[in-house]
Amino acid sequence: MLNLSLEQDHLQHAIKQGQFRLVYQPKLSLNTGHVVGVEALIRWNHPEYGWISPAEFIPLAEQNGTITEITKWVLYEACRQNKAWHDQGFPKTVMSVNISPLDFESTELYQLILDTLNQTGLDPSLLEIEITENVMLNHIDQTIETLKEIKRTGIRIAVDDFGKGNSTIRYIRDLPITTVKIDRSFMQDIPYNQKESTVVKNMIELSHNLDLEVVAEGVETEEVVTFLSLHSCDVAQGFLFSKPMLFDDYQALIKQTESYSKELIYRLEKHINIKSAQMNDHRFKSLFEQNPDLVCSFSLEGYVISVNPTIQHMLGLKQEDVVDSHLADFICDSDQFKALRHFREVLNGETPEAVELELIHSDGHYVPTNAVCFPMLLGERIVGIYSVIKDMSRQKELEQKLIESEKKYRLITENMSDLVVVVNRGGSIDYASPSNEDAFQVKQEVILQQNIMSFIDPKDVGHAFGVFDRIFDKHEAQSTELRLNTKSGKVVWIEAHGNPVISEDGTVEQIVVVSRDITKKKQMEAELKAAQDDLKNTLERQLGMTFKYIKTQSGYVHTLCEGELMRKFGYESEEVVGYTLYDFLPFEKAQMINYYYELAWLGEDVHFESELNGISFIMQLKPVMYNDKVLEVIGSCAELTRQ
Repeated sequence: MLNLSLEQDHLQHAIKQGQFRLVYQPKLSLNTGHVVGVEALIRWNHPEYGWISPAEFIPLAEQNGTITEITKWVLYEACRQNKAWHDQGFPKTVMSVNISPLDFESTELYQLILDTLNQTGLDPSLLEIEITENVMLNHIDQTIETLKEIKRTGIRIAVDDFGKGNSTIRYIRDLPITTVKIDRSFMQDIPYNQKESTVVKNMIELSHNLDLEVVAEGVETEEVVTFLSLHSCDVAQGFLFSKPMLFDDYQALIKQTESYSKELIYRLEKHINIKSAQMNDHRFKSLFEQNPDLVCSFSLEGYVISVNPTIQHMLGLKQEDVVDSHLADFICDSDQFKALRHFREVLNGETPEAVELELIHSDGHYVPTNAVCFPMLLGERIVGIYSVIKDMSRQKELEQKLIESEKKYRLITENMSDLVVVVNRGGSIDYASPSNEDAFQVKQEVILQQNIMSFIDPKDVGHAFGVFDRIFDKHEAQSTELRLNTKSGKVVWIEAHGNPVISEDGTVEQIVVVSRDITKKKQMEAELKAAQDDLKNTLERQLGMTFKYIKTQSGYVHTLCEGELMRKFGYESEEVVGYTLYDFLPFEKAQMINYYYELAWLGEDVHFESELNGISFIMQLKPVMYNDKVLEVIGSCAELTRQ
């Protein structure tokens, strides 16, 4: 223990004699295991007492006024050392320095920091100052203004010992900070103490909602790492990874420390991913059960975590028989590569288009499907995969009928026989090819005695006169489609091409009309249109909309919205996700639907019918509950057809 009568002399002497040392403790990403920061901590190497903890001499320095000189020395040494490491090729990391609450009472703190950065050449973004809740006890307004000035330079600001007292939580909304460091006292009993675990989980969630990075101090066990990762804590610091080290030890051991951290994160990752996937799967279980499509969740290795009851109808399998099976067990051999590639693309953070796959029914036949996968996220890390699979059997059946119709259509058009007639300016037929007898069901000699207009359906006579006039007057070829009347009363469709016969004096006295019977073509076009309409109607009946929302200070904000019905309403996903009803709907419609949103958020299952942009629909809202608390609401929406 220090001799209190000599404390001031001792401290001033220590500064002059260079008895203070900095030790460095790395901070590591719980997502990657990389070193993302380092905290500079002061130690006093006293020639008589040996190493003295800052817990003993910092309070004395604050009492006798030497704290300002100590802060100045620590700040300079930490910035100088960080810049030196960067110049030596070490990865650029953020250096954290603790600032005493008494330093904030000085008007020179801001200038001191700027001068230090200029002297050492350190980038401001690579410096972080750590403050404790004591800075909020006095002159809070002045402190906030000072912190705002500091943050504007690009320097990061962290609140140390977060959660230890009440002041921090009360002022956290107003402080211009970037990071919170959860006090080490909370790490001692998690995850086994439920109350402590709940407090830490809520502190992480609160900080993330305020867009703050979360650092956990005092991490000493793998169980704590697992808990923190499951609840999306960003960074960890503690003896599990490394004790504070002198600068030469830090240089020698930091790569080894990072390798250990990466190995630890990798080793725990599978366990963390499975636990997180199961947590997410529990939250989405209501969506699974209600969705008419097949909805599955998979581990990163492709094993089924859960599947909804649609599996029984689509593939003839029971839910309990599918869980823990590999996705490849249900996909036909020819589609295995395509399915696994789609799965890997999602794992790599890509957003691939839906993929068509043939799944194997329990009786052996193949079921055509359309599948799309989504990542299951823990923070920014993917811990599993969701897949929504639509049964395309009916659509494929209609598409095959459409293909057969198109084949017949091509066969007919390629084998039509031409009809040739020569018509004079008066409309009389001067020549008719023998094929006209079959088309008009009259003898060739009778055709030659008739006016061309007598064979044309009255509905098309006016149009035919116009076409003939253009050919005679403008000397230009014309093409058109017309209906002809036969002797039996049957209507024959023809495709006619009229070419002018120009005489030596430049006039047109005759037209050669080459036609072909396209009656069957017209019939097939009608059948094609009917098949296309049937396919379209079937698709429209299959399509709906799925969405989710949560409650924020701005109101009920959508976090997901997918489905063709959304586009029929006139919206794209990016116009809905991240917004409230009032941001994209007319006020009265938004107010009405918001009423039902509120009921669902109170824990009720809600069903209602309404209309939007001329489309009648039915909407179902299902709250997702955990510990009697609504986490989010999942909604599904379907169009009310005339049927």
